[in-house]
Amino acid sequence: MAERVVVGVGNPMRGDDAAGLAVIDALEAAGCRRRLVRSDGNPTQLLGLGAADTVVVDAVDGGAPGTVHHWDARAQPLPAGRLRSTHAIGLAAAVELARALGTLPERLTVIGISGRDFSLGASMSAPVRRAVTAVAAELADA
Repeated sequence: MAERVVVGVGNPMRGDDAAGLAVIDALEAAGCRRRLVRSDGNPTQLLGLGAADTVVVDAVDGGAPGTVHHWDARAQPLPAGRLRSTHAIGLAAAVELARALGTLPERLTVIGISGRDFSLGASMSAPVRRAVTAVAAELADA
């Protein structure tokens, strides 16, 4: 079985944008034995992880807060306008760069959690906290 890496993307200072990082925290607290990676969204952290099976969890715009979206990034481009980014090159652009370079993992799943408040200093909203718990449980079982 190929190693699965779970990457949580986010900014802990921007409310719901911390969703991906919170999933990593929950997986660590549950004793998950998978390789877990925290990312602030810098694309160089997301490329070349060396795993055949990669799951990236990030906050997204749109949809009711706490809605969980799944995308197969090998099959199609990610919806660039919906994924949060505090960098000039976001997750969608990083995935497309890896696709162009031929460095995408064999499996690349992106899980987006719809957020409500991404402002500096905000707390994570209750619907996003519930979604974090559900996604962590899903990934712990997978």
